[in-house]
Amino acid sequence: MKALQETGPFEGYDSEIHPLGSYGVLVGTFSTTVLGFLGWMGATGRRLPERFSGGDLALFGAATHVVTRMVAADKVTAVVRAPFTRFKGDASAGEVSEQARGTGFRRVMGELLDCPFCLSPWVAASFLIAATVRPRQTRFVASIFALSGTSFFLHRTYEWLGEGLHRTRAQARRLQKEQEAQEEDSEANVQLPGRGPQVVEPGRAPIPSPS
Repeated sequence: MKALQETGPFEGYDSEIHPLGSYGVLVGTFSTTVLGFLGWMGATGRRLPERFSGGDLALFGAATHVVTRMVAADKVTAVVRAPFTRFKGDASAGEVSEQARGTGFRRVMGELLDCPFCLSPWVAASFLIAATVRPRQTRFVASIFALSGTSFFLHRTYEWLGEGLHRTRAQARRLQKEQEAQEEDSEANVQLPGRGPQVVEPGRAPIPSPS
């Protein structure tokens, strides 16, 4: 069976193997989930919130950022990605670098789980759906991740400030050493009176030459 990119209007999309059919499954799953939820809300007589407050959007936005980073790159959540990705190396702040493996749907899942940008719509939709049905519980869970993200940025701020302070101190010490070396060189090149070569004239005592 030919791959989707080898048939019909998709033929010639690229020279590499991109499982367009599996991509389509993911897009269909996401769309069906969101539309299905909206249909269920209408069928049961429930009403969507007219709007979410700015505070809720900020909270869910921060939580979405943290959750996507955690799922896509955290060292501990590697157990979720391992069937679909291959470990490449450790990264900073407890994260790892991975690459999707396999073919077909397995590879597509690896690409999704390894990409925080790709995961963002899924996580954001999950928070909004949950907040529509259980707003208090959803705010509680989202607050956990939002506070975790705040703590992370504070840790990174301390690291950046500490690194900047270390660089400033090291530069000051280096400049001081260079200044001391220049002063030592200047003192070594200065000849005091009486230490230079002497000129002796007949019938007179030696006269020190000017320095």
